[in-house]
Amino acid sequence: MKKIELMLLTGQDSDESRKQQAMDVARRFSEFVGAARESVHIAIYDFRLDEGEAGIVIDALSNKAADGVDVRVAYFEQNRKSKSAPGGDPAPGTDRNFLQRLHKDVKVKAVKGISDLPAGVQALPIEGGGHLMHSKYIVADACCVWMGSANFTTDAWSIQDNNIVILESAQIAKCYETDFAELWESGRIAGTGKDDHGDAEIDGSNVEVDFSPGDGAAMDQGIADLITSAKSEIALASMVISSGNVLDALAAAIRRGVKIWGIYDGPQMNQVVRAFGRGKNGDSKTKIGLWDVIKKELVAKYSTPYAEDGPHDFMHNKLAVVDGSIVKTGSFNFSANATKNAENIITIYDQEIAAQYVQYVHGLVSKYA
Repeated sequence: MKKIELMLLTGQDSDESRKQQAMDVARRFSEFVGAARESVHIAIYDFRLDEGEAGIVIDALSNKAADGVDVRVAYFEQNRKSKSAPGGDPAPGTDRNFLQRLHKDVKVKAVKGISDLPAGVQALPIEGGGHLMHSKYIVADACCVWMGSANFTTDAWSIQDNNIVILESAQIAKCYETDFAELWESGRIAGTGKDDHGDAEIDGSNVEVDFSPGDGAAMDQGIADLITSAKSEIALASMVISSGNVLDALAAAIRRGVKIWGIYDGPQMNQVVRAFGRGKNGDSKTKIGLWDVIKKELVAKYSTPYAEDGPHDFMHNKLAVVDGSIVKTGSFNFSANATKNAENIITIYDQEIAAQYVQYVHGLVSKYA
């Protein structure tokens, strides 16, 4: 059995195919959690599921807690009074009623001010300080990790375009455990992720991992540096691209003849460009100019503009494949704002895995062009 598994999700068109894909992810979630014997630690931005997949996920977590496994869920609840930053992954937020269905022994940490948690569940704050606890990961038994761009929502698993990476590595899992412990023990996003990075060899592939906000600036620069290292081709699937470093690197790659291609989310990126236009400094105008060059090489998915009760069918990936051999992916948007969120990103050095991602991005481009 391979120790790196990919789930590459494409937004489905029919009700039947949407339900099937969401159920497939829920069943894999249940298998992942079900294999745990000691601990299941979850850091999740948005956690709410429709019936069917909800029952599978709730049963998986509750059964483990009932068996004495240490099951913890650290999640971010949206501040209803503040709006998401442009392109900042808008979402209604985790459903309290959904959490209340978990077994009483599932430990939950919520944003300050949450109430009405299940009996016996202590409300303790994860306080974002204006930024998001935006990760979407599970670490089980300090040996196995589920991570990627997909929130634990029905839309994320059915009508959004997302990727999930499931891997087995004690070294990588240790980094995730450190990040989770920082979030859980401090109750704050500030100060987490610093020097939590690490690397490992998994099935012959080199894998690196890092976390923000502590290493956020280094993560942003790392994406730009990878783009700068490209010799022939860069495939992108990114909801938004607003980081000055990344925009600079992509435009420079185009100028030196590197093939840039891929996809972004049209409505979300349009919000970013409008925000650039409201900027009063030269940096904002520079970013608009860079984006005008880059967008000619990419396809936009025209997702449904965000509404709290509408379909959330974003092109939600945050990934880059360079020269058919290196992949960066995770929860970390290619944006300056992401550097200040709680996020995670992995880099995989493997031609076979890179080829799967390239084929996936080709499929997205073909679907939405």
